[in-house]
Amino acid sequence: MDRHALCYLRWLGATMLAAGMAVALLVLLIDPYGLYGWVDVAGFNRVKAPLARYQYEIKLARALRLGPQVILVGNSRVEAGFDPDGPALRGANAVNLGIAGTGTPTAIGQLRYLAAHGIRPRRVIAGLDVVDALTSQPVPPARAPVLRIPWPGRLWRLDALLSAASLRDALWTVALQRDGDGAMATLRGFNPLRQYGSAARLEGYAALFRQRAQENAPKLAARAGGGLDVAAVRAEVRALLDAAARDNPAVRIDLLIYPYHAQLLAMFEAAGLWQRFEAWKALLREEVAAARLRHPGARIALADFGVYDRWQCEPIPAAGSDATTKWYWEAGHFKAALGEVLLARLDDPGGGASDAAGRAACMADQPGLFSDAARLVARARD
Repeated sequence: MDRHALCYLRWLGATMLAAGMAVALLVLLIDPYGLYGWVDVAGFNRVKAPLARYQYEIKLARALRLGPQVILVGNSRVEAGFDPDGPALRGANAVNLGIAGTGTPTAIGQLRYLAAHGIRPRRVIAGLDVVDALTSQPVPPARAPVLRIPWPGRLWRLDALLSAASLRDALWTVALQRDGDGAMATLRGFNPLRQYGSAARLEGYAALFRQRAQENAPKLAARAGGGLDVAAVRAEVRALLDAAARDNPAVRIDLLIYPYHAQLLAMFEAAGLWQRFEAWKALLREEVAAARLRHPGARIALADFGVYDRWQCEPIPAAGSDATTKWYWEAGHFKAALGEVLLARLDDPGGGASDAAGRAACMADQPGLFSDAARLVARARD
């Protein structure tokens, strides 16, 4: 190799090395994923963008750094519904590990991973979704449960520090500080769905409810002739409770059935899923009772918010109206305001009206909600 070619390669290598170091330093300082904590300045990098990649790994890495005393797990309903910095959990060192589109196996993996790294929270709050347990085909009684648990690797850390995607996310993080409508998430894992707020202002809440209902109708109709995956439900709930309590005998565990809006509950009814919904609740109660025997020092409770209560029956603004809602973005996702109510009820369950009475009251107030739900499901079946 001649002298000029060697010199060129040296300059090229040095330039690439310098560029890589510059990118890494920028990512370290801006910290778009909340992994390093070197700099935390309002107006510069305090607001984080929602995680679009490595959600599982990054949320766990943050949790290891924060050493939480309260852990929330579940899907997007948890991620968007419970704010660790809200009034009920402020100062409790809580983290929200909810990840959209995931099921109980992901929560089990998160709890096992944190336990293996010495995290012993005093409280675990776990959301459970009946939709995950419903199948489109009848389930044989002897069906073996499937429990797939993702596990964080190590190479993601290099990619999160030194890649074009990380540089893009770092620059996005800086720009996000001055964007009041941009999608964001907090360091402790809460996603307030600000983009929903923007859509609601432009299109109205009726459009948000309608769009989600149209998405849900074919999914629920497809499960009308199916079954309930009993073996998987039992295995997953048992594994979840054991993961939370095995090496943490005094832990408090709150399982909660999500507070679906009445529109979605009415669609369950219209699709013929209500009986399986009740059977699923009975399985949860049985597994909670069994877990109390296995873990006598733990405080394990099941809260059933999958009922027609006054919050779940919040009226949907009429089409064309610019009225807002207090509790729900759409039928599947509740706002943090309702999350605060639910947390208070976990601490003080008290009494409440029966589900039958709640349904009757909801039907009396909003008969159109039930007829619309039935019409959407019937159309999806055709």
